[in-house]
Amino acid sequence: MEGVGSVIKPRVAVITYSRLTHMVQEVLAEGQWSAEFTLHDVLIEEAAKKAREIEETGAADVLVASGANATAIEAQNLELPMVRIKVTGFDLMHALWSAKRMNHRAVVMSYRESIPQLEWFRDLFRVDLMQEVYHDVNDAQEKLYRLLKEGELAIIGASLISQLTERMGGHSIFIYSKSSIRLALETAVDLAVQRRAEIEKREKMQAMMRAVHDGILYVDTQGRLMEVNPAAERLLGISAAEVLGRPVNEVVPEIQLDEVFKTGEPLLNVVQKVKQGMLLVNRIPVVHQGARIGAVATIQDAQTVQQAEKAIRKRVYSKGLVAKVTFDQIIGQSEALRKAIKKARQYARADATVLIRGETGTGKELFAQSIHNASPRHLHPFVAVNCAALPESLLESELFGYEEGAFTGARKGGKPGLFELAHGGTLFLDEVGEMSLPLQARLLRVLQEKEVMRIGSETILPIDVRVLAATNRDLKEMVEKGLFRQDLYYRLNVLSLDLPPLRQRLDDLPDLFRSFLRSYGVDERVIEAALSAMLPILCRHDWPGNIRELENIAERVSVLLQGNVEMKEVVDEVAGELFGDQAEVLSQPSGLAGEVEDWERQRILQVLREVDGSRTKAAKLLGISRSTLWRKLKDFEIQ
Repeated sequence: MEGVGSVIKPRVAVITYSRLTHMVQEVLAEGQWSAEFTLHDVLIEEAAKKAREIEETGAADVLVASGANATAIEAQNLELPMVRIKVTGFDLMHALWSAKRMNHRAVVMSYRESIPQLEWFRDLFRVDLMQEVYHDVNDAQEKLYRLLKEGELAIIGASLISQLTERMGGHSIFIYSKSSIRLALETAVDLAVQRRAEIEKREKMQAMMRAVHDGILYVDTQGRLMEVNPAAERLLGISAAEVLGRPVNEVVPEIQLDEVFKTGEPLLNVVQKVKQGMLLVNRIPVVHQGARIGAVATIQDAQTVQQAEKAIRKRVYSKGLVAKVTFDQIIGQSEALRKAIKKARQYARADATVLIRGETGTGKELFAQSIHNASPRHLHPFVAVNCAALPESLLESELFGYEEGAFTGARKGGKPGLFELAHGGTLFLDEVGEMSLPLQARLLRVLQEKEVMRIGSETILPIDVRVLAATNRDLKEMVEKGLFRQDLYYRLNVLSLDLPPLRQRLDDLPDLFRSFLRSYGVDERVIEAALSAMLPILCRHDWPGNIRELENIAERVSVLLQGNVEMKEVVDEVAGELFGDQAEVLSQPSGLAGEVEDWERQRILQVLREVDGSRTKAAKLLGISRSTLWRKLKDFEIQ
């Protein structure tokens, strides 16, 4: 942990009590901290009073507290920020596991509010569990006295509850862990550093203005130049010392920054001619707390933009004009995936536009390529473009092409657009929801009229292109918010295809993981061992990044295994990547491995029924060798 702001160390005040105070001291002693800590051992009312005193004296940048103390401090509505030491799911599981090992009924005592997720943990651990809520120290004492008279109990709570329980001769389990305390302290230090950094914000902004290669002009509501960075001086041939405070229209009238005040709307990617040459100018109003306080113009040399365009194109169109994937190459046998493939095969026979919807990493381009290859257009080009990867001006020239001399840097002889390149075939518009409204209007016209006009040309070219579009955003909601044209939405959404996320098709996870490991050259026997070891962990993850995230994990596993890293270490690293601080929970008995084995057994039986008992066909469908299938049949006692 390293401070990034002032030279003076940030100050953190920890308001804690009893046992928690000792744990905080232990955590602080375990590492080096880029902050000064003060500990205050007080409880509830005294904690609230101490917090107000710290704020009034400026003795700390951030407060840290927990449980009843944190609730009491929050009621003070202080301006000084506070970080709460939270009870994590791991803390709860550890406490309940300890109670179960003691073979006592567990009672969780919390301040003023119950813990809603306890019911889930109770069912998970099958532990006799109840909750009690206390409102002050006397209330806690009375409830503990009553509870402990009922018999042997394991009382779970924070410092006050643990202290009172032990005084009464009961068994207490402290609910906080060092990792929770450490996380809160680290968060508090980060927050304190950020507050200190505000002091240097202006200086850093000035340094950034000097460092950027784009020219930047800032004017106030009166149109007077307030900021001019060195790049703007160079591009416009002016001196900041001479022009600051003067009206922008007197200094550089060609920039027309006053247009922003008239319309109140950004004017983006406008090619502007000045004495020094052709510039690409963006004009944007600056709004703070709902009020317009000025306007900013960013300026780029048009020739530099054209040079960057070439490099960007190489990255975006590295796959060329050929669709490489077919439906048969899409891995998985889950019901959700089979339904999606069945619908996509039907759509392939039509010629209407298709809107493919799905979270990031679900394989939208794979389905687009497969639809093309199964369509009557499969012998013609497949052209894909990521609408989010290019600025609006470049995307427009890529889609529709341009004539020679259309703008500075335009290629001699002009350049055909992607609609022309895709003539007779398919154009795939990935991340179509990122397209600007002006570009949406032009795209709509092309789809309606089936003709295109290059930039700088007066000639209309007829085109025959099927459009497939994909998005991970809710276009219908964007339409309601005015961010996406309604008429274009209906034009794209003639046929719609929803792809299931990986968490809804976990049946396919083993086949996908096995396929990725094979593609990275992992030995077949090692693959099966890795699957057996990792499947319980992989099946528990939610996979927000879907198949792309799984492929990333598979590549990491392949590198580690081929580097002769022990399987247990590989499993631990994957668990740490997927679950972070909660990875240790996976090592505790949960019955999940047995559930996975049961799932695998049912999967083998299902495939054997589908192929009338043929082991050769079953092994092929399962993606494993006959010897592996024979071993699994023996392990699962399948006749």
